[in-house]
Amino acid sequence: MSAEVDGESYTVELERNGSMARYALHGAVESSGTATITELLPGVFSVLVGNQSIEVRLEREGDGFQVWTNGTPRAVSIADPRERSGTSTRAGAAGPVELRAQMPGKVINLLVQLGATVQAGQGLMVVEAMKMQNEMKSPKDGIVSKIHAIEGATVAAGDALLVVE
Repeated sequence: MSAEVDGESYTVELERNGSMARYALHGAVESSGTATITELLPGVFSVLVGNQSIEVRLEREGDGFQVWTNGTPRAVSIADPRERSGTSTRAGAAGPVELRAQMPGKVINLLVQLGATVQAGQGLMVVEAMKMQNEMKSPKDGIVSKIHAIEGATVAAGDALLVVE
């Protein structure tokens, strides 16, 4: 998923199993590891990372959240790249638009062929990341002019997958 914290953009990978979570943060700060998360009260969590205990309080604020970590407030908005609307500002973008992997994963299925005419929001390929299958959607109406990934290939965050013109 994509997140914006105080104006900085990040890609966040999170895999939770009960109170244990594995995380990776990519952006202005790079971090990864495991944490133990316990909900103390509704919207109040204790997060143990190594030997450091962090109190996290969440409050919904408009389309995002106000998040306090050990008393310091931060504005956070979260976007799931799979839910991007085909009517976004890029849907009518002129020229080629390159679709890139949001996080490391494996290409499970190509849903289109080279030269295919596609609509904004149409599924183009399925990428498995963190044991979840994510359908990558067309950012605009157009024609698939390049396919960089093949089924079964492993991709890194930021790798070019295909181009829609």
